[in-house]
Parts: sequence; structure tokens; C-alpha cells
Amino acid sequence: MRIPAILFLALSMTACNNSPDQSQADKTDHTHLLETDSSLVQATDSAALPPDDELQHYAPDTTDLSPEPNTAAKIMIEGRFHKHEVWQGAERKPWMALVQDDSVFRLQPSHLQVTTFFDPVYDKGRQVRSGREVRGELPNTLLFVSGIAKLQASEVDTVGYPDQVILPNTSIDLRYKGKTYTLAASGDSIQQEGSESYSVQNYKWTVSGTKNGRRISQELASDENFESAIYVLLWVGDLDRDGIPDLLADLSNHFNTSKVTLFLSSLAEKGKLYKKVADFKTEAYPEIASPDSLAKP
Repeated sequence: MRIPAILFLALSMTACNNSPDQSQADKTDHTHLLETDSSLVQATDSAALPPDDELQHYAPDTTDLSPEPNTAAKIMIEGRFHKHEVWQGAERKPWMALVQDDSVFRLQPSHLQVTTFFDPVYDKGRQVRSGREVRGELPNTLLFVSGIAKLQASEVDTVGYPDQVILPNTSIDLRYKGKTYTLAASGDSIQQEGSESYSVQNYKWTVSGTKNGRRISQELASDENFESAIYVLLWVGDLDRDGIPDLLADLSNHFNTSKVTLFLSSLAEKGKLYKKVADFKTEAYPEIASPDSLAKP
């Protein structure tokens, strides 16, 4: 995806998403992690890695694992993450996977696998593998969802707009089943001193549309300051099959983080179009998401 010249943007749904095929990986459980083959280890900076013959003897790090989020709904994506970002027992939850097959998206039950790898950010100087790699059993999985009873295995009507950036003070129309829902962005574009590049401040998303014959406008998200980043609309489709398209977005305001967020319409409160049901926050490796690596004109 080519990013408009007005923006710096680290566009990566999966914060540490450079991984081998899952068939090479040993299945693991957070409470009893198995050894992971050293061929799995891929780092953004090969100089930071110990030799392969040493890595195979490094033990999985099972200390201080993060607890399961206390929200009813939970989401996760495939990729490579730091240990604290993948909570203990995630692989034992009943997950639904949003899977792409050419131009068709489907919700399907899916197991989730977690393996370990050497994390050059947190494991340097230690003989452990604390990184967590998340993979599903189905190819082309965009999202894992758990804890939402309304979601059933089926083909999902998709509106589209993959990886869509909405510039400040512009909008896009999401047309579905004869109705139009407008996602508008407001904010200030601030030119960087001594540069032709711009940053974003006071940025906000507002969605408007008709529900039960009533016109509704709702603020979805906002941040005052952004560090070489902007919100990204990742996918739009009717996950809960209620006739209103649901939204998947990365709402991070910093180049080194990702905040994948799911909004569902069927769980919205009275007078609202959407409810934020879950998010998944991660940090990228510096080599992946440093300002020098961001798209520029």
C-alpha cells in the first residue's frame, strides 16, 4: 500500500510478523511450553542473535505471564509478539477465525497455536526464548475472536476498504444493503519543522448512519497527539449479521505500536451505532517500525 505524502505511517497489523510456516513449529501451552526448533528464530537484526547451535538449548521463558483480559470478548491476530502481549492460556480458548479465501471472507472455528522464539529486544544477554508467535490452523487468517456468542460460522458479507487511511477532514462512505454509513476524520495536519512531511494532531473518527429509522452520529476514537502514525481502517463487514457493517481498525497513535480494535454494531447501546468490544495492543521491533522505515514521498 502506498501511503499519501502527507503522512508518516507504520502500517503493520502484526507487530512482529516475520515468521516461518506454522508446520515447522512445535505446539505449545503457556503453562508448559515445549522446545521450539531453532529454525523458527527470525530476528529483525541478525547480529543480535546468538549462534543457532546455542539457541536450540535456550529454554522457553514461562515466568510472569500476562493474565487473561477481563473483557468478555477477546481478539488476537497472527504474528510475532513480545511475551507480555500474548496472555496465558490464549491457545486454550475457543476461537473463531475471520479467514480470507480470494475475495470471500468466512468465520470459522479455529485452534490457535503459540510457540516461542528468541526475542532480540527482551532476551538479549539471557539464555531464554520469551517471544511468542501466534498462528491459526487456517491460512489467510485476518482476525481471531472469542467470547462473542452472536458470531456464527458462515460466509461474511464484506464492504471492503482494506488498509484505508482517512486523511484529516475527509470521509469515506461505507455502503451496505442500500444504506450508507459515513466514517469521517477530523484533525490538524502539522508540517514538521525543516521537512516536507506532516504529523497529525487532535485526530478523531466519527461515524454516522441510520438505525431503526433514526439518524445517528457517534465518535469512535480520538487522540490529541500522534507520533509518526495515524488510524487505519483494516476491514469492514457484517460479522454479526445484523445488517450493519462492523469495523476492524488499528487505532494506534505511535509508530512503534499497534492497537487492533473491533467494533460491533449488534452490541451497541441505545442511540449508538457501534460498541468497541475488544482490542489487541502490541509493540513492534524497532527495526520494523522506526521512523526511518516509514513510507515517505
